[in-house]
Amino acid sequence: MTQLSEALQVALQYHRGNRLVEAEQVYRQILAGIPNQPDALYGLGMLAQQVGKYQTAEEFFNTTLLVNPESFKAWFSLGNLRQAQGQLSEAVEAYQRALALQPNSVALYNNLGYALQQQGKWENAIACYQKALEIQPNCAEADVNLGNALYAQGQLSQEKHAYYAALNHDLGVTRKIGGDLKTAVAYYQKAIAIQPDLVNSHYTLGVALQEQGKLDDAIASYNNVLKLNPSNTVVYTTLVQNKLARIDREQNKLNNKLNNQLNGADSNKRLKIAFVCQPFVMTSFPNPMDSIGILTYEFVRLLVQDGDVIVYTPGERFNTANHDGVDYRYIPIGRDKKLLNYLEKIPGFQNQKRPIFGSKLYYLVYILQVANDLKKQQCDVVHIHNLSQFIPVIRALNPGIKIALHMHCEWLTQLDHKILEKRLSKVDLVIGTSEYITAGIRQRFPKFAERCQPVFNGVNLDRFMNFYVSDNQQNGSTKNRAKRLLYVGRVSPEKGSHVLLEAFRKVLERCPETKLDLVGPVGALPYDYLVGLSDDSKVAELASFYGDESWTGYLRRYLSELNDHFGADLASQVSFTGSLPQSKLVNYYQQADIFVFPSVCHEAFGMPIVEAMVAGLPIIATQAGAFPEIVEDGKTGLLVERSNADALADAILQLLSDQELRTSMGQAGHQRAVELFSFEKVVDDLLTQYKTIL
Repeated sequence: MTQLSEALQVALQYHRGNRLVEAEQVYRQILAGIPNQPDALYGLGMLAQQVGKYQTAEEFFNTTLLVNPESFKAWFSLGNLRQAQGQLSEAVEAYQRALALQPNSVALYNNLGYALQQQGKWENAIACYQKALEIQPNCAEADVNLGNALYAQGQLSQEKHAYYAALNHDLGVTRKIGGDLKTAVAYYQKAIAIQPDLVNSHYTLGVALQEQGKLDDAIASYNNVLKLNPSNTVVYTTLVQNKLARIDREQNKLNNKLNNQLNGADSNKRLKIAFVCQPFVMTSFPNPMDSIGILTYEFVRLLVQDGDVIVYTPGERFNTANHDGVDYRYIPIGRDKKLLNYLEKIPGFQNQKRPIFGSKLYYLVYILQVANDLKKQQCDVVHIHNLSQFIPVIRALNPGIKIALHMHCEWLTQLDHKILEKRLSKVDLVIGTSEYITAGIRQRFPKFAERCQPVFNGVNLDRFMNFYVSDNQQNGSTKNRAKRLLYVGRVSPEKGSHVLLEAFRKVLERCPETKLDLVGPVGALPYDYLVGLSDDSKVAELASFYGDESWTGYLRRYLSELNDHFGADLASQVSFTGSLPQSKLVNYYQQADIFVFPSVCHEAFGMPIVEAMVAGLPIIATQAGAFPEIVEDGKTGLLVERSNADALADAILQLLSDQELRTSMGQAGHQRAVELFSFEKVVDDLLTQYKTIL
């Protein structure tokens, strides 16, 4: 029995992890040993239903019920399956059999009500929804179904219209985040039917329709947004203009493709661009986890509307994939790793100004493979992230290609000047992620100043904007809930994570209910990458975390001291989540009250800050690097001195105590982010820079 239980648990874990093949194998192994085992039969039925094999699914559910006629989940799932196929009478019958087994199932009453509604039995449907809410008053789906049924029957009171429109809209947002566009569209349309002037629903409906490829319907929705003249006109006008411009480009692309096919024209006249990802980060597309991988993905998904795009990225072996029209090429790096392991053991091979990651031998095999492949691809532009040593290799094998070097860090102002000057002589464009980075490069290499141009990093507005209408959906609680601070990024010394933790200790003394979430991987950046290069005194102080007091040792000691001083309950208010996919990261932004990014180093940009601004959060950051270009001190947030835990704590306490200030800063930051940092605008800026060198 224990072995059966364990096997079923393994199969369920595979199923929940969407590893359907493995789940099916385990279920069938169970049936081979125990024929007609009901849980395994039921599991196979759910797998079949998930992949659209409805007849097979029904056979498994019926077999389950032959073995165990009292299986509630089998009757319930059979009802859902029949309802999905439009077999409404049969669905109702299955639901009623399930109801006899579990008369207090909220989900069952809700689904039964919907099946009855589809049959036109409105009174019975309304009674089912009311029964579901009697059992569980906060069931949003039963509540919205009740409201929609009452509205359809002309029984919804006028004062309830705004509530049910908002509820439909918010459920649509939740379904869209979960990837269910079809249901999201239905909810948005119901919200608009109940409250036609709900701007959020018109816009989010347009976004969902655009993602479905229904461009004409999307355009109509976006135009409705403009006609309604929303209170935050600037934000929505910018959003809609971005969307309409992209649709126009997408339609032009399709028209040009059709004309080329009809006229026999050469389709290779489109701009062709290649991106070279950093080989020391194993980026997997289309779901990158690292910041430059995310940036590259967002760039290319928009650039592909204006040209043909290739992305070179490291892999275990050579492989190709195509996502949304972008050609991804995975280049093996095994030989490079072996070479680097050998070079690191050679005494004197590297020094402070000539670290191994600045050497021409750094991932040489990787870039040679890329450069050779570029010869076949005949690209117009190759876009390299950070690694200037790739420039001479690409130039040698591709003399006619235009090369853009995109700097996300300060290496061009820190590494050996003579070596860098030779490399930069072969580049056509140097892009800095901020004016701070660009100005530093211009100052150090004045002869190449005209080649250096700033292009901000961007943010996916639709992903991080808070489109919820109801307050309880926006922040998940009441006005009296504990306030949440949020940090997103690598939890490491150069990011000032220790300064934030020390400041939070002081915050807890005054506001003991406050919570702090640190989202991102825990680990110090390699010493040679930053601390060993920098002449900045505050950055130099971080060397202490690379000695006897390791970074992980500091974190363990901090949590232990917090527990000793405040007790386990308060100590648990500091949360380290580790890395999260962006789909889950969104929830943290929407739950937070204040975003804090107290970097000690001079950041080249600050993507998490912009994401937080899009989500409508006030910002607390340091007066360093590019942050003053992003955060308007006193308007969209507060800037404090680096490495100053007292100043940081004071700023946090100031915002915690002033709801009005938090709101005004969040709104101002939101508008600034939408106007300046959308990926649509950033890609337009990038294309403008490409055109200057072609």
